[in-house]
Amino acid sequence: MRRPLWLMAGAALGAGGTLWTRRRVQGLSRRLSEGGVGAEVASRVERRARATAERVRDAMAVGRGEAQRREDDLWRVVAERDSAPPVARLGPRRR
Repeated sequence: MRRPLWLMAGAALGAGGTLWTRRRVQGLSRRLSEGGVGAEVASRVERRARATAERVRDAMAVGRGEAQRREDDLWRVVAERDSAPPVARLGPRRR
């Protein structure tokens, strides 16, 4: 029950954070275009936004890679455990 709960909480927070960020960026974009901000400032903001988006994409890629690596490690442990002789799987004998 705990894992589905945390999965749903993470999904909800991710979706909420995405919507919040999108609204903030759209509001900023509207304010910049309405205020008659110079082309220089607008291009600087655009460059920073693109750089931030690139960093987020890179962080997501690293996170996905680490998650895949960890999953592979866990599957390897399961495969080794399942391929061990039955006696070895029983563990230490109790007296």
